[in-house]
Amino acid sequence: MPALHRQLAPAFVLSALLALALAACGALPGGGELEEKAVLTDQPVDKSQMLSMINSYRKEHGLPALQHDPALDAVSQKMARHIAQRDSMDTWAHSAFGLSQRLDKAGYANYAGAENLGAGYADLPAAFRGWQGSEGHNKNLLNPYVTRVGIARTNRNTGKWRNFWVMTLARPHADGRPTLR
Repeated sequence: MPALHRQLAPAFVLSALLALALAACGALPGGGELEEKAVLTDQPVDKSQMLSMINSYRKEHGLPALQHDPALDAVSQKMARHIAQRDSMDTWAHSAFGLSQRLDKAGYANYAGAENLGAGYADLPAAFRGWQGSEGHNKNLLNPYVTRVGIARTNRNTGKWRNFWVMTLARPHADGRPTLR
């Protein structure tokens, strides 16, 4: 083998291996970047701040105050984890039927129920302003038939939204109306 070929052979082999490695990266999900596994973390929400915000808003509109309900926090937390896992709020579970099923599964007998989802908001005041600015969500905040409220937040370390909020509003059977059978 001529001297020039012996000098170029290692460089050729190295460049061929580099080309193969780069080609293999193109086959990975995300165009060559290793995708980070999603880690979900439930975050505490200041319940007194939430109650203050929603109840002062309802008072401005002539509506009675809501009571905090830990059972609705739990329903909200499950939904917040569900949408965070999907990195999307587009799910059948976010429908009147879906909410009804989730409340039933939690053993929460109710006359009325409503739910607000939010994604991307960094804190509770931002999520609340977002809900006030949305016709459907605002209607839920001002729902005259609900008496209880729960809220939850789940963060996701990767993805589009990172912060997922769920507020569940309801009127349980125990709130002074006879049970319908």
